Amino acid sequence: MGARDFGGGAGAELSARFAAEVDWSKVVDPYTSERYGPDLLERLWSPDRRTADDAHDALHFACCGDGGSVRPAAFEVLTFLVEAVRDPAVKVRPHLLSTLADLARAGNGARTAAPDPKPGGWRPPAPAAWPAVWERAVDALLPGLADDAEDVRAGPVTVLAQAALRADEVVDRFRARFEDEPERAVAERLVLGVGELAARAETRRDEAVAWLRQRASDPGKGEEPDLDEDIDAWIAWTEHHGHDVRLSAIAALRRALPGRPDPADARTAADVLLRPSPADAARYRGDRALYVAHVTDADAGFGRDLPGRLAFARQLLRHETAAHHEGGLRVAANLMSRWRPAVPELLPEVAEFVDHADAVNRAFALRVLAMCGVAARPWADRVAAHLAVDDEPHEPARRHALWALGRMGDDRCVGPLAAGLLSGRATGFASWAPSVSTCAWEVSDLNYPEALGGFADRVETLLGPLLARARAASSFERGAYYAILRRWHEKGGPVVERLTRLLDEDETLVEAAQALRMLGAGPVAAAHRDRLRESLGPPRFWPDVTRVDPFVHFALTGDGEPLLALLRSPGESRFPELSAEATDRDRVRACAALGPLASGSADWLRGLFREALREKPRSPSSAPKDAVERARALWRVTGDAEEVVPALMELTADSARKAHTTPGGVQPLLLLAEVAATHPPVAGRVARRLYATARARIEGGCRSEALEILRALWKLTRDGRRTAPALVELVRICPPGGYPPTIVEPLELLAEVAAADPRCAADAAPRVRRLLDADERPVSHGQWRAVLSDEAVLAAVRTVVDAAREAGAQR
Repeated sequence: MGARDFGGGAGAELSARFAAEVDWSKVVDPYTSERYGPDLLERLWSPDRRTADDAHDALHFACCGDGGSVRPAAFEVLTFLVEAVRDPAVKVRPHLLSTLADLARAGNGARTAAPDPKPGGWRPPAPAAWPAVWERAVDALLPGLADDAEDVRAGPVTVLAQAALRADEVVDRFRARFEDEPERAVAERLVLGVGELAARAETRRDEAVAWLRQRASDPGKGEEPDLDEDIDAWIAWTEHHGHDVRLSAIAALRRALPGRPDPADARTAADVLLRPSPADAARYRGDRALYVAHVTDADAGFGRDLPGRLAFARQLLRHETAAHHEGGLRVAANLMSRWRPAVPELLPEVAEFVDHADAVNRAFALRVLAMCGVAARPWADRVAAHLAVDDEPHEPARRHALWALGRMGDDRCVGPLAAGLLSGRATGFASWAPSVSTCAWEVSDLNYPEALGGFADRVETLLGPLLARARAASSFERGAYYAILRRWHEKGGPVVERLTRLLDEDETLVEAAQALRMLGAGPVAAAHRDRLRESLGPPRFWPDVTRVDPFVHFALTGDGEPLLALLRSPGESRFPELSAEATDRDRVRACAALGPLASGSADWLRGLFREALREKPRSPSSAPKDAVERARALWRVTGDAEEVVPALMELTADSARKAHTTPGGVQPLLLLAEVAATHPPVAGRVARRLYATARARIEGGCRSEALEILRALWKLTRDGRRTAPALVELVRICPPGGYPPTIVEPLELLAEVAAADPRCAADAAPRVRRLLDADERPVSHGQWRAVLSDEAVLAAVRTVVDAAREAGAQR
C-alpha cells in the first residue's frame, strides 16, 4: 500500500512498519530525555491539525534539536518523514519539509566541517551512516517537484538545494522544472537552489553559472507590448514564457560564486528595483516589506563599491514612494554603519525625512540620527520638534526623537525622559543596556542607562523619577536603575548627598540605603545606624524593598554587629531573625565583608576551606566548590596571605601551560592577584603566572578570560610594558562585534594602560593606528550600535597614539 492511500490516518500497514523498522530507543527528546514510541509517527497523520503539529514539533527536536545537528533519531525516522511529505492527507507537510531542510543543512555541515582545534571544540554531529540514508530521501523527494500544491512543491526545492552529493543531477532537475513552473515564487526558489548547488557541482558548475547569468539579464515576459506599435516585440513576447527572476538570479550567483561579485549584477538589481515592471510594481504596493528586503539584498551586491552604493541610496531617497524611501533609509543606515565617509555624504539627506509624511520613515530617520550621535547635532532643533504628542502623534517617532537627543547630549530630552519614568507605563526604553553590540535594524537598543547616563548634571530633575521607576520594578531590573545612579556618582553628580537625605524619610529609607550601597560610597550614614537597624532583614539574593540587608547596613554605617549576628546561633544573637535564616554561604560572605572583625570565626573558615579543596570540582574548568570564596574570606579575616597562597598556586598550576580553560578557571588567579597586591613577597611570582596564563588564553581564543587576567595584571603591576603587548595581541583576535569582549574592550584597557604608562605606547601605537585611518569601521556593521562602538575604538586608539607621541617628545 502506497503512502498516498492512507487518507485520514496512517493505516495499519504503515503503523506496523513504524513499530518494526524504527529503533525507538534512539528516538528521544534531547532536552528532557523523554522516549517516544510508534504513536508519535502515527499522530503525524492525524486529521486534527493540533495533534499533527505537536507530533511534528516533537519529531523536530528529536531529529535535529535546535536545527544544528543530525541526531540518531533522524536516521531512524527519515524514511517516514519523507513518506509523510508525499501524502496529501498529512496536514503538516510544509512544516515537515522545513525540518528536512534543517537536517540537510546540518548533515552538510557535519560532512564538511573540520574538527575544532581547541580542546572541547564543537563540530556539527551526525551519524556516520547519515549520507547514505539522506541519498535515499533525495530520490523520494525529487517527484515532489511536480506536486499539485504550490507550497509543497516549493518545499522540496529548499531541501534538495542541500543535496550536495547529487548537485549535478539536481541542478539539471531544477532547470528543467523551471521551464514548466507556473508560479513565480516557486520559480524564484528554483533559481536560488541552482545557485546553492552550483557552488557544490562538479560537471555542471560552469553550465549552471551561465544559466544563472542568462536569468539575471532576462526580464521575463513583463508587460505585453502593443501589437499595433511593435509587431516584432509582440511576437518575441508571445514566444517567451519565462518569469522575471533577475533579482533571484543575482542572489543565486552570489551563492554560486562567493566573494566574486559582478558590478553589472548590482547595477541590474538597482535598475530592476528603481524601475520595476508593472507586475512587480503592483506586487510591491501590496507588500512593502518585500520591496525593502529586495532593496537591501540588492545593495549588498554592490560589495565594496561605496560610490555605487551611495548613488543607489540617493536615488531611492529621491524617488516618489514611501517604499522607495524606506529602502533608501535602510541602505543609508547600512552604509553609515559600515563606512565613516558615508555619514557626511548621506546624513543631510536622511535628516530631511525627520519631517516626512510617512510615520514609519519619520521614525526610522530619527533613529538613524540617533545612531550617528554627535554628528547629528546640526539637526537637533528639528528632532526636538517631535517630542510632544501634539507635534508628533506617532509614538515610535517620539521615542526615537528622545533617544536621538540623548545620544547627541542635548538636555531637551531630560524632561520627557523624567515624565516617562514617572508614568508607570511601558516607554520602549529597556532597563538594561544591550549585552551585545549587535542590534540590527529590526531590533531596538533604546535603554535608560545610556539615555540617562550622560546627564549627571541633571540629578535634581532625574533622581526622583528614577527612584520611582526602580521602586515599581522587579528586583532584577532595580539593579539596572541603581547602576545609573552609580554612573552619575562616578561623573561627579550629587547623588550621595541626595540619597543620604532620603534616609530621613520612612518611605524612602530602604531604597535609598540599597542605592547608596550600589554606589560603593562607603560608610556615609553612621548617623542613621539606629533607623537602619529598625528595618533590618535577613540577607536575600535579590534585595527586599521593605527590609535593609545587613550587608548594606555594614557598608553604609561601619556597624558590624548585624553581620556578626549571622555567625552566631539565634540564642546568642542580638538579632535572632538574622541568625536563624543565615546559611553557610551568608556566613562566608559576612566574614569576607567584616575582615578582622570576624577573627573569632577563623578556625571555622579554615575547616570550610580545607573541605572545599578536598571536593571534586563541578567541571574540569571550575575550581572546587566554594574554594575561592572561602579562601578570600579566610585571607581577609586573618590577613595571612600564606594561609591561602599555596592552595591558590596549586589550583592555577596548569593555567599557563594550556591554551584553554583549566581546572580552577580564572577566579583563583584573580584572587591571587588581589592577595599579591598586599603581600609583596608573592607579587612577582603571581604576576608571571598572570602574564603566562593571559598569553595562553589568547593563544587558545579564550578572549573573556584573557581580558580579565590582563586587567588583574595591570592593576597588580602597573607595568605597561608587560601588559600592553598582550593587549595588542588580544585586540588582534577579538571580533568586531557580538558578545564582549569585542575589539572595543581590550582597546579601552590598552588606552588606560598607555595613558598611565606612555613608555609602552611606542610599540603599541603603530599596531593599532591603522584603525584610525580606515574608511571602513572595524566593528560589526548593519546594526544600530556600529557608530557608537566605532567612536569608542577611535577614542581609545587616539589615546594610545597621543601617549606614544608624548613619550617620544620626552626622549
